[in-house]
Amino acid sequence: MGRFGRARGPGEGRRFREAALLTAVAFVVAAGSASVVAELRSHQSVQLSRALPPGEPGEIPGAGAYVPAYDLSSDPVFPTLSVGYAIESHTTSAGTSEHLARSLDGGRRWYLAGASFPFAGGYSQVQFFSVEDGYAFGPAGLAVTENGGKSWQPGGDLGGTLERVVPIGRDVWATYAVCHGPPEATTPCQVHLAISTNEGLSWKTAGRTSPLTEAMGGGDILARYSLDEAFAVSYGPTGGGLAVTYDSGRRWTSLPDPCAAWQRVDLAVLNHGQAWMICGGQPTLSGAASPKAVLRSFDYGRRWTLEASTGFGPALAPVTNPATGVVGRLPFEGQLSQLATISPVRAWIGVSGLGVLVSTDSGRAWSLVEGMGPDGRQSGVGVTFDDARHGWAIEFNEGVWRTTDAVHWSLIDGR
Repeated sequence: MGRFGRARGPGEGRRFREAALLTAVAFVVAAGSASVVAELRSHQSVQLSRALPPGEPGEIPGAGAYVPAYDLSSDPVFPTLSVGYAIESHTTSAGTSEHLARSLDGGRRWYLAGASFPFAGGYSQVQFFSVEDGYAFGPAGLAVTENGGKSWQPGGDLGGTLERVVPIGRDVWATYAVCHGPPEATTPCQVHLAISTNEGLSWKTAGRTSPLTEAMGGGDILARYSLDEAFAVSYGPTGGGLAVTYDSGRRWTSLPDPCAAWQRVDLAVLNHGQAWMICGGQPTLSGAASPKAVLRSFDYGRRWTLEASTGFGPALAPVTNPATGVVGRLPFEGQLSQLATISPVRAWIGVSGLGVLVSTDSGRAWSLVEGMGPDGRQSGVGVTFDDARHGWAIEFNEGVWRTTDAVHWSLIDGR
């Protein structure tokens, strides 16, 4: 997700936000195994510092300062149902800086957790596998904490462009890209997989380079569903690809990528070979709408079935039920942000400018969730779930919503 040793160019900040939105699904998939859920649910004592008032304009607030939800700039992650973390962005006269924010009441109130990140600026996503152990990553690279953000260590350098960090317990995988050519949209970048067994402090490159490439203006998604198995999908303006490994990257198998010609892609993998994929196309000139498609696989990505489509989008790669035009019921309004799923029949899509869509019939019909109405603002929308009932949605620069039954949603902090 970050570019080591290279400053962000014009327009890259928006791409990093988009990439961050597409990250949380990997955490949802990783949390699907019983062993991971057990670790996520471990009860550990955490004490909140005395709440301090927000910093004065132009000042960086200190540890324990209250953080309004509209200052959160990443998907929140909740290693338990009460303890959550997110990136807070604070603008001062010197520019924008990021800090870790923490909630101890399920996302209702947020406070700065502690120490600054190792490098100034450039962290866009967090992952935590316990209330103490976690990662922050983005353009600045990877930062590691073992005490809930009270202190940070810089992670090991991968020698390329960090894209995704996905832990299952203390076993951490990361994808990164090595580009061959000048930093242009058409530059080919090879996607690599690295594995860490010491919480990201050092890395070992997987046995074989993945068959995937991505353009400088694209990215990739890493979706793990066991300690050895994972899918990787690349996307961008010049095409993408899909591959799977069953042996920690020693061998890769290329798969048909139905979203290869689309600009945004997200992927979620469930047990027994079931997978979801969503595709997002070029938005309209006003940015208020974009083509979308939802597909599912029942054989580990070897074949794909089109469940819903708005029409008007790029051609889909071969699917088992080829069709043209509108399929199912999927709104054309808004732009694709993120996919989250907890079962073969129920899934959610975050759509900027619209809100959160839900399907309860395996992806054929989609509608706004109860309690979160349509919104014309073009801020991104992220969705994440801890289990089959408890989930959170964030509309950047606006607020955080929560559900405790996977049906009804309520605004718990925001405006």
